[in-house]
Amino acid sequence: MNELFSYEFTVSQKHEGRYFWARVFLLAAYVLYVIIVLLIGAMTRIVAPMLAFIPLSVWMLVFITWRYVNVDYEYSIVSGVLTFTKIYGNRSRKKITEIRLKDASAIAPLGDRLQKSRLEAWGAERVWSAMSSSSAKDAYFIIYVNDKNEKCAFLFEATEKALKICKYYNQSTVVTNVSR
Repeated sequence: MNELFSYEFTVSQKHEGRYFWARVFLLAAYVLYVIIVLLIGAMTRIVAPMLAFIPLSVWMLVFITWRYVNVDYEYSIVSGVLTFTKIYGNRSRKKITEIRLKDASAIAPLGDRLQKSRLEAWGAERVWSAMSSSSAKDAYFIIYVNDKNEKCAFLFEATEKALKICKYYNQSTVVTNVSR
């Protein structure tokens, strides 16, 4: 792979907003589950087997559900194609979308008022976010039309190298203003 024109960047979702409350809900659900199973065991007088069942079942429950509140976002650029992937709990990956950079209508900073109004005026039908937080530093967006003729937007945290590669593949649409 040519190191000059390929790039990969990963950010972890910060535990705020929706992800914070999802974590709180899951922790409460785990505790409630243990209490309910203990009560069922006490009412049916099979407490001893329940004591063996609880740790195993809680471990399985946590293993299956906790990864959905521990999310990383990865975007990679190879040969002019940006691939956006979600990584759940460092175990499973899900490819969300691919964007040909030459098809982008704009690649600009999200913090700039003029550019943000351009994003809002675009009226994207689909919006993907690969940002760690809504207040992320160096937040950028890409607006484009996908293969299904839908207006789309991709929000991401840009680095200097990523913007250089974007500029190489689509020079007329990139607005640079990055601090990383």
